[in-house]
Amino acid sequence: MMKRVLSIVLVATVVFSVTACKNSRSGGGSASTTQGGEIVLMVSAAGTLDDRSFNEACYNAMKQFCVENDMTYSYYQPTEDTAEAQIILFDTAVKAGARFFVIGSDQYKVSASMFAEKYPNIPAIIYDSVPVDEDGNEALSDNLLAVHFAEQQAGFLAGYAAVKEGRRKIGYMGGMAVPAVVRFGYGFVQGADTAAVDLGLSNVEIMYNYSGNFEATPENQARAASWYQNGTEIIFVAAGPMGSSVFAAAEQNRGLVIGVDSDQYAESETIITSAIKDLRNITYNTLNDWKAGKFKGNAIVTYTAREGGVGLAWEHARFKSFSRLEYDDIYKRLAENTSGLSDALADDTMYDDPAGIPLKAAKLTYIP
Repeated sequence: MMKRVLSIVLVATVVFSVTACKNSRSGGGSASTTQGGEIVLMVSAAGTLDDRSFNEACYNAMKQFCVENDMTYSYYQPTEDTAEAQIILFDTAVKAGARFFVIGSDQYKVSASMFAEKYPNIPAIIYDSVPVDEDGNEALSDNLLAVHFAEQQAGFLAGYAAVKEGRRKIGYMGGMAVPAVVRFGYGFVQGADTAAVDLGLSNVEIMYNYSGNFEATPENQARAASWYQNGTEIIFVAAGPMGSSVFAAAEQNRGLVIGVDSDQYAESETIITSAIKDLRNITYNTLNDWKAGKFKGNAIVTYTAREGGVGLAWEHARFKSFSRLEYDDIYKRLAENTSGLSDALADDTMYDDPAGIPLKAAKLTYIP
């Protein structure tokens, strides 16, 4: 990712990096700053900025907005995911000049509500979470907008495509079982099952696991490798930086991968597509709304296939059998809720136990 990290500072239990977008007077280049960014991305301790996925998509949108509007941007990351550590980041960023926050993690749901109450005049957008108070009660406010995506729909398209591509032994590897990761997973399973029904198949097998972290580790790579060695043909991985472990396992075992959040095609030739969320455009558009005085908080907004908020990355897709015509057809069925596809994916139970996902044709093996 193209960026200039100009300072990384350890403050109590927090780490932050500041990147300047203001043009220097000499023309070309950029002016440096150590005072913090005006637009700030909050990254969880469990994630990384350069995840080639969620955080990077948000950060690139911030960069584009700042370059166009002569503003500075930065990211802050705690060393631990506690509300106490996170609120120190908010305080530090505000003192350094933060004017808008992009919160990219469910791990911030408590500290986000604390921030919103403490700084009512500073707006923020929080992805994939509903802010709650310390007692667990929903806590929205006028300066805080919660944005969700129908990850289950993106996952559905990924599972459907994998089976339509001719794969009969497929797998899902999630990171931590946070809501967005869970939704990706149960959507993937139901998409594969729907394709099996459409094709009249009874031999589609699905492996399913949450690693418990988002890290690129030898253990995660070994798990993926063992799946490939035991017949799994393609793995959909929704786990941020952990994806690189699966990519490496695929490369070494002639496997295939479906990426997540943004188009990850450049990370490995084994990636045939990615289940994407329109993070970059939504982040960029929200910042433009804020600049124009149109930002509205105190709401939960969900982007679905109907709005074009989720889908599969097609421009760099490496499918051999699954056609664009087939993709457009299933996308339309999903967006328009033809055959009740969207209703089937709207179950509020979230299937915390994947073994409870209702299947008609496919077989699921869940490995806790």
